[in-house]
Amino acid sequence: MQRRSVVVLFLIVAILALFAGGVPWAVQGRPADAASTKQVGLVVGLPDGSQHLEIVTVPVAATTFDVLQAAQIVLVSQNTQYGPAICSINSVGCPATDCFCDATHYWAYYHLNTAGPTWVIAAEGAGTYVPADGAVEGFAWSGFDANYNPTAQPPVYTFEQIVAATTPQPVPVPEPSTMLLLGSGLAGVAGYVWRRRSATR
Repeated sequence: MQRRSVVVLFLIVAILALFAGGVPWAVQGRPADAASTKQVGLVVGLPDGSQHLEIVTVPVAATTFDVLQAAQIVLVSQNTQYGPAICSINSVGCPATDCFCDATHYWAYYHLNTAGPTWVIAAEGAGTYVPADGAVEGFAWSGFDANYNPTAQPPVYTFEQIVAATTPQPVPVPEPSTMLLLGSGLAGVAGYVWRRRSATR
């Protein structure tokens, strides 16, 4: 009987440990080497109206092109005398062998002005600009007007909005009182089963 009681108690403890320790914790934090890295928000507007949102962790000295290379996108680029050219993102654009195949569209590049918030067209290339920690960089497949200004912009998202949109919802963790009730219930069931078996002997 004592051996059976020990086995039942062990099962109860194992189940409680499963509930207490097996629940994943969703933690949105900075990496351990936060002093040498930064986080940059990335917004890519696609022609079909969809967008790619991501918080990308890169070295402090990384350029926006480095952010694109580290992001979870399919990036095709070509090295030119003026720096890297963005040919296509997620299969929208041109192949690397003919990066400027579309004479009427290109990947317009923007910085987010948080005071608006509004997009500001970048005055430099993605391969030379170094965004700050917490900055948001945007790209849109765009045409251009008579003054060669882009006619399309990506949807506006602040850094905080990107974090909220891309962070998984935390899994609820049972409160201690719930765990106690569960343990008591299991113990009661185990005791009932043990008494029933003892009575039939």
